Amino acid sequence: MSDPIATSDIPFGDPGRGVFAFRKGQTVPAQLVEEHGWQDYVSGAGTKTGQQAQAEAAGAQPAATTTGKKG
Repeated sequence: MSDPIATSDIPFGDPGRGVFAFRKGQTVPAQLVEEHGWQDYVSGAGTKTGQQAQAEAAGAQPAATTTGKKG
């Protein structure tokens, strides 16, 4: 099983200091996720959410969603 991907910045230390343990799109070791309770900040590497976080962190624009209807 691969390590999860941060879907948002994971804060570290005192809130508001701008210090982060991991940034959005980075791989987070599964052991640390369990130890620190960061489940709300990560998604599986193979999931759409995890892949989107990596793409956005790399500078890609999120894909536009369509309804399939024109006009």
